Amino acid sequence: MIKSKGTSDTTLAFSPTFGYKPRYIVGREKEISDFMESIADVPGHPNRATFFIGQRGMGKTVLLLELAERSREAGFIVVRVVASETMLDEIIEGIQISGERYAKVRKNPIKSVNAGALGFSAGLTFTDEIKKNFGFNTKLSLLCEALTKRKKGVLFLIDEIRASTAEMRVFATTYQHLVGDGMNVAVAMAGLPNAISSVLNDEILTFLNRAKKVDLNVLQIADIVACYAKALLEHKIDFDAQTLETAACATGGYPYLFQLIGYHMLKFSDGKDKLTKTTVDLAILSSKRALVSDVFMPCLNPLSGEDRRFLTAMAMDNEESRVSDIRDRLNVGKSYVQTYRKRLLDAGIIHSLSRGALAFSIPFLGQYLRDEI
Repeated sequence: MIKSKGTSDTTLAFSPTFGYKPRYIVGREKEISDFMESIADVPGHPNRATFFIGQRGMGKTVLLLELAERSREAGFIVVRVVASETMLDEIIEGIQISGERYAKVRKNPIKSVNAGALGFSAGLTFTDEIKKNFGFNTKLSLLCEALTKRKKGVLFLIDEIRASTAEMRVFATTYQHLVGDGMNVAVAMAGLPNAISSVLNDEILTFLNRAKKVDLNVLQIADIVACYAKALLEHKIDFDAQTLETAACATGGYPYLFQLIGYHMLKFSDGKDKLTKTTVDLAILSSKRALVSDVFMPCLNPLSGEDRRFLTAMAMDNEESRVSDIRDRLNVGKSYVQTYRKRLLDAGIIHSLSRGALAFSIPFLGQYLRDEI
């Protein structure tokens, strides 16, 4: 269990809010330490380019936020963006804003004449010529070179990686050139498995296959028990082992549900000196209701009736579903199954376990749909 840096001890230990860094990060110690070791090493370390791969609610964004905080402490300029049509402009602007103070060192300021030769009019502000006549590749190279000379590294954090886009291709090829030029750079990217797979299968981006791939899986129940125990002790709330085990097991190791149950457990224990079974049961019930409204519904609502029909057929199985069984249940042909299988894979709702086998990507979604049948 890692205590998140820079977070006040007065805040609640758990935060079931997407995109917000909770006080404690559980079960990701190795992933964090491996990446931090890479940026402490010389530029060119193979783990300086890492994909964090996981389904919704597996803590991808939380992990990126923790890496951002630690990397700043290690002397890196950090730029965090979401993969989108505007990401290239956001990367340039982010570096200029975050790195500006390092380009104005009092003892050795960047002289205007030298800055002009480097492509800057002052600090990290580009000359008019660079602004008008050059693109992302040149601008990013100039910025990274200027900061590398100031012994400052640049970490790019790209969240919500989608299927290959023109912007992603431009960034990736530029990053490859930066590495080749010995720039002090690193990149951590996060996304759903299918989206990452699309990027890696792009013919233009084949070099990214050399990046480290980290699958973010469910948490260990023992780690969750330990975290819950620490939080309760900090709040001076007594507990027994069995009640705590019940709360931890109810998470199924799903990071988002772990945060939800922990949050409600402390909330409903406020003012009490002991955690009771009734409190835990209420926390679990409230958390699973929130899981439906905050995770399941946003995923299911955009789907068509046929998409839902396909998922309902899958939900009849407890774990994995055979494509042949789904076809029989729906009484449809192979082309129908292939169409909706691909649609749901692309949406990140399901994933392929092996040839002919599918499973729900979001924990407890199958159970929810079974209950609705």
